[in-house]
Amino acid sequence: MNKKLVLVTGGLGLIGSTLIKFINQNYKNYEIICVDTLDNNKKFKNIVGLNIKDFLSLEDFLKKQSEIIKHVDYIYHLGACSSTTEESLHHLYHRNVRMTINLINDFIFLRKNKIDYKTKIAIASSASTYGDGQNGFDDKTENIQILKPLNSYGISKQLVDLYLKNNDLFKEVLSLKFFNIFGVNEFHKGHMRSIAHWGVESIINNNCIKLFKSCNPEYADGEQVRDFLDAEKAVAIMDHLINNTTGIYNIGCGEAISWKEMANTIIDSLKIKQEGIFLQYVEMPNKLKNKYQYYTKAEMNKYELPENLIPNKKDVLSSLSDISNQVYDDMKKLT
Repeated sequence: MNKKLVLVTGGLGLIGSTLIKFINQNYKNYEIICVDTLDNNKKFKNIVGLNIKDFLSLEDFLKKQSEIIKHVDYIYHLGACSSTTEESLHHLYHRNVRMTINLINDFIFLRKNKIDYKTKIAIASSASTYGDGQNGFDDKTENIQILKPLNSYGISKQLVDLYLKNNDLFKEVLSLKFFNIFGVNEFHKGHMRSIAHWGVESIINNNCIKLFKSCNPEYADGEQVRDFLDAEKAVAIMDHLINNTTGIYNIGCGEAISWKEMANTIIDSLKIKQEGIFLQYVEMPNKLKNKYQYYTKAEMNKYELPENLIPNKKDVLSSLSDISNQVYDDMKKLT
């Protein structure tokens, strides 16, 4: 059986580590090179028990990037600064824009100049590129330039997608707009953790989940909605797409789920472990009021997924219940 070599940047993160686990479970002949920064010790927990051929710091990888990607069969570029509140344009430019474009350019050079170079590449874009949704959440290539991200992180992802479009590279590259992805491996993410983590932590510490009150008269408190998807389903969809297509695609549930539904799912799943849990609404910080998304929902009709990969709201909430229980147990072990 021929071995295949897979490069995963951001391999210690939520999506990256979930992808490595998925590959370990489903592709026994695949070997993995994991790349990530070394700035957070908590991230190493995410790859405990996983089979990795080699681990490289980001700095070491960048020194050898052009040589390494000559020999891999798949490139998953998931590494980035993922903080939607990051204010350093210098950091976002180098980490999210220039680093990604340099990798893409090295990949395209090999595609054009190396005989039988059949490597496939997927890069992580973001639903943050859609901004407040006034231009919809459609992943059609022709719509990219009209999108208006609300924060610098979203702009950094938008600039890469525009580069791909304006250089006619979507026929070679797969760009994935991840919506609100949640999973077990988020302990390292701090304030960027999903409700599956900060909600559980709030229950342990305060016996409640706190949600922002709505500042939009069209949405009642807790009725603000997002498109949520568990990381395991997200990587399964990503695996299918990289093997079958290129271009730009949303990865989400395709159904809007309110914060209230998410919170109550967690509360209901944990009430046998902790009594008296309640839901509380708090004022939204002023710095978020003009950047807050009240509605996101991925359009998931561009590519026809196999039936077993089509996400739905019921399964997402079921996964949230399971993950919340695991996160609760893990957090209680640390207290």
